Amino acid sequence: MAQNQTTHVNQKLVFFENTKREYDLVDLLKSEATVLGKGTFGNSYKAELENGKIVFVKRLKDCCLVENEFIKKIQELAKLSDHHQSLLPLRAYYYSKDEKLLVFDYMPMNNLASLLHGVGVAKKSQLTWQVRTRIAYEVASGLEFLHTQGSDVCHGNITSSNVLLTNSFDVRLSDQGLFGLFMPNTMLLVLNAGYQAPEVGYACNLCQKSDVYSFGGLLLELLTGKAPLDAVGKNKGIDLPSWVRKMFQENPIIDVFDKSMGMPRGIRVYSSGNAPKYLYSKKVRNEGPRHRVEHSLGLA
Repeated sequence: MAQNQTTHVNQKLVFFENTKREYDLVDLLKSEATVLGKGTFGNSYKAELENGKIVFVKRLKDCCLVENEFIKKIQELAKLSDHHQSLLPLRAYYYSKDEKLLVFDYMPMNNLASLLHGVGVAKKSQLTWQVRTRIAYEVASGLEFLHTQGSDVCHGNITSSNVLLTNSFDVRLSDQGLFGLFMPNTMLLVLNAGYQAPEVGYACNLCQKSDVYSFGGLLLELLTGKAPLDAVGKNKGIDLPSWVRKMFQENPIIDVFDKSMGMPRGIRVYSSGNAPKYLYSKKVRNEGPRHRVEHSLGLA
């Protein structure tokens, strides 16, 4: 991560509890960095340190919080992420007037979007029916945990790019709560259109019900294998709910599902004039937030 190191000479990475201090800011700035993605809140990097350790770094953009407010919010996010296995743990942060960095564990499988929509059939073939249903369950479990921490606690940016995966396909949700690091009412969010609830425009509009809407979009993406609008690039992807409705009206229901995931024998797909509940549920992805389900997504 090439930087002018003289500007950081008296600055340090701040590590959270239970994090082994195997590197410092100088090591991080000297590391070989690979851009993993450019997201709503900043760019993401894979940083390979000289000691062989690999970390995931989020370089925040347009974060205007003063230091004490930033630290308070970061500590809250770190505490949350450390209390559920489906959330990506925050290990350290760096704050200066012109630079804000967040350091996380690196996930070797990258993210769900790269497997679903990346180049090569081999990657996608790893996402079997069983793997996809487990991913959906673990995302829902992470969301349910967040939503039970308070009525104002939500993820705020559910996308397949923020569903990171371990080698065994365990989910580690990233970006949870990062919208809180940006001044309310001043940041016009540029979220992926395929996941964004209609009522969301500013950070202050994000809530638990907008999370539910985004989760509904992720479910469609998992089951169809299709990329929602802007999921793999600006103006790329499709209007997934409209595509599902159209396919359902014109084709057998089974044609909606991604054939590469190999649906197991014994699973039946019923038609009753509407798409199956588990494929497109109005309760999960309703256009009006008042009619969406609460945080409990049937996990009990």
